[in-house]
Amino acid sequence: MTVSFAQNKKADQEAVAKAKFEKAIAAIEAKDFVIIVDTWESRRGTIETNTDNSNFLSYEKELVFMQGSIFFGLTDATHQMNVSDYNQVVDKKDNIKIEMQVRGSLIAAKIEIFLRSGSNYADVISYPTKGRSIRFTGEIVPVAESKYIKRAGIVY
Repeated sequence: MTVSFAQNKKADQEAVAKAKFEKAIAAIEAKDFVIIVDTWESRRGTIETNTDNSNFLSYEKELVFMQGSIFFGLTDATHQMNVSDYNQVVDKKDNIKIEMQVRGSLIAAKIEIFLRSGSNYADVISYPTKGRSIRFTGEIVPVAESKYIKRAGIVY
């Protein structure tokens, strides 16, 4: 009976993971998703845990928004950027890699998002044209289901 319970629990976990992955793919295809930072690499090279849901990257139709001190140091402003180039590739194992070029008034960057098959958890790297690269992880969820906090006063 214990073996049967463990198998059922594992099957339930796999079903939940598959549903989250499919929802993440749908959000990516719709270009309507948010990645709230879960962990990030600090300037010292250590991995830090984020507890603030106002540190995020979102893709909302044609625009990308980045907000938070993790990205911009002392400022928590919301930065709006236009996407000039977008490329999405699915490999043989159904892993997804997205590369996009973004540009706003204060930042221009190449952003890479890696999503492993069967998970909605992404690895993200932002390569700004000025400054240091930023690495972070987080779940990809549809904008409508996210609990992110977008501040007023967007920097265009």
